[in-house]
Amino acid sequence: MTKRTKWWWNGAVGAFLFGSGLSIAMECSHLKHSGEPWYLWIAGGTVGIGIVLSGVVLLIRAGILNNELQQEKRN
Repeated sequence: MTKRTKWWWNGAVGAFLFGSGLSIAMECSHLKHSGEPWYLWIAGGTVGIGIVLSGVVLLIRAGILNNELQQEKRN
């Protein structure tokens, strides 16, 4: 897989995970205030935050790959 392809996949999957994780975490905050059992919103919120952090890691990796691609282009 080329570096450009890795950059594209890391960026796309990272953005997807970031958005999905935020959506899950926000939905769990709604569950909390709707009176649902505590274990549902705690477990869901924890999973949502984990997914957000995974997305952030992939977006940072995409930024690093982009920087490397730009340096190769200059040389």
